Amino acid sequence: MEFQNEYNNTYFRSIRGGNCKMKKILLILVLAVGLCFYFTWKPSTSAIVDKMKFGEVLSYDGIVFHTVWGNSETLEGFVRRIDRHYDSSVPVITYNLVLTTEEYNDPDIVTVRYDGGGNYHWSAPKQPKGSILFYHTIPASRRVQNKLDGIKEGQILRLEVKVSENSEIRSSSGAYVKLMHSNHKFILVEDVFSSGH
Repeated sequence: MEFQNEYNNTYFRSIRGGNCKMKKILLILVLAVGLCFYFTWKPSTSAIVDKMKFGEVLSYDGIVFHTVWGNSETLEGFVRRIDRHYDSSVPVITYNLVLTTEEYNDPDIVTVRYDGGGNYHWSAPKQPKGSILFYHTIPASRRVQNKLDGIKEGQILRLEVKVSENSEIRSSSGAYVKLMHSNHKFILVEDVFSSGH
């Protein structure tokens, strides 16, 4: 009988010790998931648009954003990538859009990699024919943002836009962003038309 009690006590101690280890593992896992969510969280595009004012003056939550917009023009291309963009300093930019033509459309010829924060790298074994352009989209209205939300990779897209002529955005709060590559553009999207996919 004494042997049985010792065995049972040892068994229950090992279970309790195992539960303690399991609790520690679960706590670490919950913390890791929480930190990942904290550092990657972005407000939805509809939450951003809710705080925007559109028109001659573009603003978000009372902060005014300035650039030099060109005349309205049409952009067309194949949607090679579309990635959600969020920068708390310039929240009016909601997506990064990679539009391509000809050989740049083909992932077997041209590799496009997104590095986050609007930064992309592309590579190919030889100089491809066609073009690749990287657009950072700002919606001109809630209706346009809803259309931007529906864009899928592989579509042929036609956009009615105004392109920033100086490739920079300044805000009334002091924020400043300047694009350094000639094939990266800020665009104010006035309408979206798509086909395919």
